[in-house]
Parts: sequence; C-alpha cells; structure tokens
Amino acid sequence: MNIIDKRNSLARHRSRTYRRRSRSAITNIAIHHSATTSGSAEAFARYHVNELGWPGIGYHYVVDKDGSIHWCHDLEVVSYHVGNSNGRAVGICMVGDFRSQTLGDAQRNAAQELTAWLISELNLSIDDVLGHIEFPGYSWKPCPSVNMNTFRRQLYNRTGETPGTALPSPTYVAGARQRTFLSRGDQGDDVRALQERLTELGFDAGPIDGIFGPLTYDGVVRFQRSANIGVDGIVGPETRVALRDAEAREEVIEHGSPTDEPNEMEEVHLSESRRLLRYIQPMMRGSDVQEVQRKTGAMVDGLFGPETEQRVRDFQRRHRLTVDGIVGPQTWRALDRVNGSTQPGYERLLSLQSPFMRGDDVRRVQRALNVTADGLYGPVTERAVRNFQRSEGITVDGIVGPQTWSRLFNE
Repeated sequence: MNIIDKRNSLARHRSRTYRRRSRSAITNIAIHHSATTSGSAEAFARYHVNELGWPGIGYHYVVDKDGSIHWCHDLEVVSYHVGNSNGRAVGICMVGDFRSQTLGDAQRNAAQELTAWLISELNLSIDDVLGHIEFPGYSWKPCPSVNMNTFRRQLYNRTGETPGTALPSPTYVAGARQRTFLSRGDQGDDVRALQERLTELGFDAGPIDGIFGPLTYDGVVRFQRSANIGVDGIVGPETRVALRDAEAREEVIEHGSPTDEPNEMEEVHLSESRRLLRYIQPMMRGSDVQEVQRKTGAMVDGLFGPETEQRVRDFQRRHRLTVDGIVGPQTWRALDRVNGSTQPGYERLLSLQSPFMRGDDVRRVQRALNVTADGLYGPVTERAVRNFQRSEGITVDGIVGPQTWSRLFNE
C-alpha cells in the first residue's frame, strides 16, 4: 500500500480537539465518497475545520483516484463522519462523486487493500464494513454511492474469508459474559462493554480498557443520577435495565457527517442529529454547550446553567421561536444561521453588582476598554467605564447603558 502520513500536516481547529478511544472500541469501518468530483485530504480538512468548525478532518483515511492513501488520524481518534457511530467506526473516504462518476480500479483496489488490512489489524469481520448510508440515521444520505454488497463480496474474494464466519465483537447488550454485579476493581470484557455503553450515552467513563477504576465509577454514578435510580456506583440489575432503556429510548448523536458538498437535507439533519440541551442537574456540559453560549452571548464556560438558559430564551424570543430555554432541532437550526464569530450587541444594562454580571457582552466591553477580558463586570471594569465616560463627556456612572455602548462601538 502507498500510505502517505499526513496526521501532522492537515488543518486543525485552534482550540477544539477530538476525543480518543481504545482500539477495542472500534467495531466498524465506514466507507464514504467525498461527493465532490475532485478533492484532497488537505481540501477536506480545510472545509471541515474552516466551514464546519470541527476539530480536524472527519476521515481517518482519504483514498485518491490514483490509489494513494492519505493517513489523516490515529485509529484511536474519534472524528466526525458517521454521527451516532463515530465512537465505534473508522472512516475511509474515496475522493469522487460516485453518483455520476465511476470508481476506478486503482482507487477501488487501494480502498479494499486498506480495508482488508484494517479488518486484520482490528480483528473485525468483512460484515463490519458498512457504507455511510448503512449506518443508523443515514438512510437519506447517498454515500458512498457504490454497491456495498459488491464491495464486500470483492473483499471476501480478496481475503478468502467465508461470509458469516467472523464472530461479532462483544457488546453490553449481547456477547460478553456478564456478572450480576460490577463494581470498582472488576476487570473483563463485561466491564469494557459497560465503558463503551456509558461513553455512547454521553457519560465519559475514561479509557475503554476493561478495568472498573475511578473514572468508570464516576461515569456510573453520573448515569445513575441522571436516570433517577439508586446512586451507589455499582452496576446491578436496576442499573443494567436503565442503561438498556436509555439506549433504546434515545440515540446520542455526536455530530452530523459531511459529504463535502452540502445538500438541502444537511441543515435539517445537523439540527436533528445533535443532542437536546437544557438546564438540568447535574448541568450538561460540552463543546456543543460552548457553541450555544457563543452564539447567544452567554458566558462561555461549557456548562448549561441558568444564565445560558436565559440567553437561549432571549434568543428564541428574538427569533420568534417557542420560548422554553431548551435547544432542540428548531433552535439548533436558528443557531446554525448565526455566525459564531458575531460580536454580541447591546441587550442589557451592565453595572457593578454582587454577584458580578458576566457574559460575552461584558467581555466585549472589556476588550474595547483594554482591560482583562474575563467576562466579569467587576470594579476594574467599572473604573474603566467611568474613565471612558469622562473622556467622552457623558454621564459618569460606571454603567454601560445604550449611550455608553453606542459610544464604545459606534453603533
């Protein structure tokens, strides 16, 4: 194979990073096409980072038309390419739009050779190789636009494997031996499956290593609290049922997947494939919360607290949406139309209070006044406002009202 290592040369987001997993967490290989007539790993990385705001390119490998293979991520990286299945899949993208183009022999052979190597490396089966369209939630997505049954049949011919002989990897629902109770100190495949399930449900349990350590205990405790069941950090029958029902009740989807040519379904899919955000205890946290905070003018701390809920309500009111403080599909779609770099406008009086007022509007004022931009309206900020008001010949009260705001920003 002609593999070119580009892991350290492609565009990356300045602050966001992908999470990582153990290799044992990988259960599938996802086949994509770029949905562009031409392209490269560099072009896809720029699109994913600069246009979509992702931490890096969405694919682990990009296969060019000439058969060269570009290695974009370690296998342990959980990149964005198959939404709810990101955590368990490796992504291979073949450059081309196979809705109108034909997959050439050099490219097909390279993709299959790479796939066969990954199957061996990860102890998977050919039946674990799926097209993007075959993953849950993507029946609408014409990707990779090649016949996957033919692709798998050619893999069988290449490897000599007999269909249906490979054993599926164990999962929490079916497979590995399960003890009645799991607690700190336990080890084994059932612990690893528990860690995988917790991670899929959004309760990070640390490394998926089959060892029930402090991080796994913490993930179990947080899940039990959210499920309103007994909180003891022990996985017994009640917790097992709750884990099973949580998976069946709601899919946790991390991100929509790209085909690097957006279509009319992309906005709807992205808004419906992200998790619903609301104010609960313990507070929801994550990069999606930060995105909401940036676009609504809340303090960007990654925690969906009461201030963020209020800013979401204000946003919904301005955009004539249902005002409930919950970021669901409709609100996500409205937020997606907001430029994340847009500076907050004037919305409220800013003054010295206890506790301090906070938010991106405070931060913008601080930057304009050349004081520490920590987003907290404290004594230093008030003093700077008074000095500015004095220099402008307007009422000196240390309060940023409409007049002071308009003088600061010429609005």
